[in-house]
Amino acid sequence: MTELAILLGLAAAGYGVSRWTQLPAIPFLLMGGLALNATGAVGDAGFVEDVLFLSVSILLFVAGTDLSLTRVGPFKKTAFVIGVAQFAGLAAAALGIAYGLDYALTDALYLGLALAASSTIVGVRLLQRRQQMFEPYGRTVLGALLLQDVIVVLLLPLLVRLPDGSAAVLGSLGGTAVLLAGVGIVMKGVVPLLLEREFDAETQLLVVLGVLFGFMGGAAWLDVPLFAAAFLAGVSLSGFPFSGIVHSEMQPLYDFFSAIFFASLGVAATQPAPVLFGHAALFAGAVLVLTPLIVAVVGVWAGLVARSALESGLLLAQTSELSLVVGLQALVAGQIGGEVFSVIVLTTVFTMMLTPLLTSETVVWELVRWHPSRQSDVLSEVPSNHVLVLGGGRNARPLLRLLRESKYEAVVVDEDPTVVNRLRDRGVRCVRGDGSDRSVLLKAGGAQARIVVSLLRNPKAVESLLDYVGDTVPILVRVFEDHEAEWVEARGGTPIRFAHAASDAFMDWFRQTRSTAQNEATSPSP
Repeated sequence: MTELAILLGLAAAGYGVSRWTQLPAIPFLLMGGLALNATGAVGDAGFVEDVLFLSVSILLFVAGTDLSLTRVGPFKKTAFVIGVAQFAGLAAAALGIAYGLDYALTDALYLGLALAASSTIVGVRLLQRRQQMFEPYGRTVLGALLLQDVIVVLLLPLLVRLPDGSAAVLGSLGGTAVLLAGVGIVMKGVVPLLLEREFDAETQLLVVLGVLFGFMGGAAWLDVPLFAAAFLAGVSLSGFPFSGIVHSEMQPLYDFFSAIFFASLGVAATQPAPVLFGHAALFAGAVLVLTPLIVAVVGVWAGLVARSALESGLLLAQTSELSLVVGLQALVAGQIGGEVFSVIVLTTVFTMMLTPLLTSETVVWELVRWHPSRQSDVLSEVPSNHVLVLGGGRNARPLLRLLRESKYEAVVVDEDPTVVNRLRDRGVRCVRGDGSDRSVLLKAGGAQARIVVSLLRNPKAVESLLDYVGDTVPILVRVFEDHEAEWVEARGGTPIRFAHAASDAFMDWFRQTRSTAQNEATSPSP
């Protein structure tokens, strides 16, 4: 109990520092664990190992529920291309660096697998905080994370069994295939049945835990790592709306075991020698540089606009919590030493701590300026005297309906090809591109518009529009927070609180414009 109390105290301190610095808690928990390791306060290795495997099962189970293909939507192909390209590129880079540093082949293989995937926990939390889960780049990132997690879950059991010969590898492959079949059975058979009935909270929790322990029991019988079973159990429950039930029932357990896992992981790591910090810095540098580069190039080729491709790459530029699982599994199996595990932990710390800084608006804008491919659709001629609408999704429908009824010409800018094609089928002029890109605004006639309405999720994305148009065109900007409204007003725009309020705001402007024109027409000449 003393060890558990110490770990809980460390977890509380780590989350406190995270809140104060506005950085992810995981690096602080890992560093705190490393510091605690140096003191020897938690000396029971068996206890730490048991805590690690129990907590990682809960974490991966809940993480699996976040990864539904329904959220990816029409960006499945783009996400697949980006996910594979990033995974392959980083794995090759990690193998090359490990070879150059004279690591053994087994160590290099585990380093390649550990450093190739990005963090689901970090990616999902940042997208949720920014309300960008359903943006084109947000859905692309979710799809890439899902694919990479599945790749790691499938490859790790094979890599662990590799020293035991081909028969063990085939057995592990067969066991994983059985669990994947179980995912399909739960998704298509069990979940629909559960949704037809109403259960109280206790029964719902029992059902959720029943699915989790059922998969883990199957994994034990099939000789497949328990973490893989836990993750696949979560994926099996990822379909809406059941994933919401899982989150509501499991969130307290998730928060508890998350803190315990990362703190314990630091305790389990070997105190790194100074040279290992240098090795970790090399691996982290490869992740931080190559990920945005690969995704920025491949993303545009796969159909994303330049800004979305860059944001996707920056958001994916960290190693995964599964990297830690890979290292832990290899360490317990005796296939890597404590030094290699420490390198994986340090690389995760470095990259996760830098992710919030890399994804800031300032960094994104600076990189967008240098992107070699900022192309967008081109209209046959630059429109004028029109209503320019930035963002053509569901929230734009009331406004577009009003514009059509009022006989106003609308030009819509949106980066989602599905949205653009749907609007074009309805006769709406569209420019596919980034509404915050000045070159796109030029093509869409931003300076020649009668009024601009921005429904972009990030109000600051219209900063270039406010600078470009100035005081010549009225600009309505959707906002979410008071400080956003103040910022828009200070820059000369008019904030609107809700997307549906854009229609009312436009009508107010329309009435004012018409009244002014009538007064000027009826006033006597001097």
